Amino acid sequence: MKFPNSHINKTKLTSKISNSIGWFIAWFVVFPMMVIYGILTILVGKVTETKDDAKTRGTSVESKIHPKNTKNTRNNFGYPDRSVK
Repeated sequence: MKFPNSHINKTKLTSKISNSIGWFIAWFVVFPMMVIYGILTILVGKVTETKDDAKTRGTSVESKIHPKNTKNTRNNFGYPDRSVK
């Protein structure tokens, strides 16, 4: 029993059409949208300045809690001094 060639040809044609539509959508719709999104993200980042939050504990000297009644146990490099004095 032989299958008609028209069925195989239709399958190939359908496959070619769907591949072509997918390629077109990828390169002419999705890719330009992603490029425009990236450019706009960069431009918006340049225009709107981000301010540093000075209330964080690591950046503000005044917000640090200094321990009371402790000896200076750090060396010149800021590491704990373990030498015997």
